[in-house]
Amino acid sequence: MKRTPRLVPLGARQPNQKAEARLRQAWPFVVGPALAERTRPLRVERDILVMGCWELSRIAPLREAATAVWPQMRDRIERALGLSLRGLQIVPCDPPPKAPDTPKEADPLRRALRLLEARRQERIRLGLESE
Repeated sequence: MKRTPRLVPLGARQPNQKAEARLRQAWPFVVGPALAERTRPLRVERDILVMGCWELSRIAPLREAATAVWPQMRDRIERALGLSLRGLQIVPCDPPPKAPDTPKEADPLRRALRLLEARRQERIRLGLESE
């Protein structure tokens, strides 16, 4: 049987795509909480981590600091994510979009408690449980 070619989304053939997704999730661990508030990973290009910073006044000092701690960051990324990188580049970027505030009803714990309370009220109404 002859295989028919299928369309593949751009970027789907990157060998490190899963590692890059894990890097985005582990960003505060990789760079530390102070940097994670002001930066985000943009992409890995030719084994270079491209990191974005939206505070333009901090890019120059950030580049100097990143040069000093790059060996530790690189080792952390390699051990935790299996992604071997040769360098780091810091570029200006837009701030990440703000996550929409989740309404209190969307909180899974509150929803579970509400369901348990409704079930208890139903049992009381049926006379299966006393108040």
